[in-house]
Amino acid sequence: MTSPATAPATEFAASHAQRRAQTGVQTGVKTLPRVAHLIATNFYGGPERQIVAHALRIGQEGFAPLVVSFTEAGRDNGLLVAAKAEGVPCAGLSPRSAFHPGAITEIADLLRREGVGLLVAHGYKANIVGRLASRFARIPQISVSRGWTAENSRIRVYEMLDRKFLRLADHVVAVSEGQARKVAAAGVPGERLSVIHNGIDLDSYPPPRKGPGTAREGLGIPKDALLVATAGRLSPEKDQASLVAAAARIAAERDDVWFAVFGEGFLRPELERAVREAGLEGRFLLPGFRSDMREVMHEVDVFTLPSLTEGLPNVVLEAFACRKPVVATAVGGTPEVVRHGENGLLVAAGDGQGLTRAIRALAASPEERRSMGERGYETVRALFNYESQTAAYGRLYRRIMRPDATPAGMAG
Repeated sequence: MTSPATAPATEFAASHAQRRAQTGVQTGVKTLPRVAHLIATNFYGGPERQIVAHALRIGQEGFAPLVVSFTEAGRDNGLLVAAKAEGVPCAGLSPRSAFHPGAITEIADLLRREGVGLLVAHGYKANIVGRLASRFARIPQISVSRGWTAENSRIRVYEMLDRKFLRLADHVVAVSEGQARKVAAAGVPGERLSVIHNGIDLDSYPPPRKGPGTAREGLGIPKDALLVATAGRLSPEKDQASLVAAAARIAAERDDVWFAVFGEGFLRPELERAVREAGLEGRFLLPGFRSDMREVMHEVDVFTLPSLTEGLPNVVLEAFACRKPVVATAVGGTPEVVRHGENGLLVAAGDGQGLTRAIRALAASPEERRSMGERGYETVRALFNYESQTAAYGRLYRRIMRPDATPAGMAG
């Protein structure tokens, strides 16, 4: 029997009319309903990892996945590269832009051609064009809402449209209770709103590397130094500048603490300037994006997340998977993962002094770091595993795709 996670699109032998009547993937034993995940993305980050991990597991619930994204000049983005490497069926689209009218037609044609019975849209671009394309294809649509950044005026306009289009979706999945409250405030009724948390695969995290060749050694960080780090896109909503300010205060008190921000983004020149002006060159590192972040995380002593806004941060789950204590701002779904005084410390967004105090407290207590890291590991093991997430999505897909369900906007 062909695995539903790797079944190729060429298995669709039904005619166009038959596909309209019964969408799915022929496996030789039964037809598995096909679910397409659509996202507009330029890199391979937390949401993209969640999509690939979900696609690899949803066959357990009786669904065949298809990952769809936009390409530039026919070149696969990071998501499509990763999906193909894992054997996940995927498709790249190349419209003039995600919002070009041709994109809607191209998506709808793909959905019909590949026998898709349900579209899951991730992010504002996919939510807007996906809603229109799913109506043309006459299939239901679920929108996954991770959060809004409002990082500039253009994004604020798109996110305003996103709120309007969420009201048109057949169902909305929020990745945290905090985001669910925002979605409800945008006008999505409770019966069309669910919370399904991000998950993580603890078995995929390797043990700490021993001996020469460690990430710390490669970065020039002393073996016995204490490393405080964060990871993510270098953009305003992540507020890495607050960590630079906190680092300056702590570096004035201790000479054994080093700092690092892993990731790339348009704020790199600004952060480099802040590091220079704080006199932290050599002590505050900006190593860029690391594909081996799971190995790097083992060498971090305190993980920080000073964001101004979040959905449910995957990177916190990753830190806990490596048994690291977390200092984070109490925004979005972060307090649903980080429990103050138990597995980490929470501070108010934008509170640089509070961030400094929290980092200072954990830097001074190896035992507190160890115990909080262990409790963080138990938190993700019990509450944020892929098994629970996959089962929740399976139940939702069956509910939305039931024969008597009428997709939103299709009545009459």
